[in-house]
Amino acid sequence: MSKLTFTFLQIIFLMFNSSVLYAQNCYKTSILVPTPFMGNHDEVFKTSDDRLWQVTNEYSYLYDYYPTVDICNENKLIIKGKILNIVPIGANKNRRQGQNSGTSAQIKIIYKKSGCRSYFLADGDVGGIYLLEWYGGYDPNEGESIIGDLRSYGMKDIFYPDSNSSGRVYVDDYMLSRSSAIEKISKKCR
Repeated sequence: MSKLTFTFLQIIFLMFNSSVLYAQNCYKTSILVPTPFMGNHDEVFKTSDDRLWQVTNEYSYLYDYYPTVDICNENKLIIKGKILNIVPIGANKNRRQGQNSGTSAQIKIIYKKSGCRSYFLADGDVGGIYLLEWYGGYDPNEGESIIGDLRSYGMKDIFYPDSNSSGRVYVDDYMLSRSSAIEKISKKCR
């Protein structure tokens, strides 16, 4: 199969998928935060209709600033001819249909000591206490909320709704008891 034929088939596939998606439940919006929007796994983003979303199982490296996008069926994002998998997060999950799923458990920063390098503790959902290390973007304060998937180790892109900002943290540990969290952060802050 020639490269031209293959490209033609890709275009036909995208057109068919896009028309099927539009026939379902799609609407236009813009991505406000983060800038740039990358379209990579676990990236949390906010749209112009004040909804929060998370990219799942995608690595697109789009580097797009304030893009206009289409969201379909509450699980697909169409941007620059690409279709990305997404999920709604937080209390905004079913807001477009006029339903309110209630507030989901908020994760809040419960301890942040100046002079403790960039470590802090967060709590508020069923995941126990999180030991996090700040790695860039907005530098949060004690008492602020965090939105993002923190239930695994490693680097995470997160969103701070109180300041309408995004950032990056490293999940050093999670599902900690209060006493274990205090012990671990004490060692980090020496």
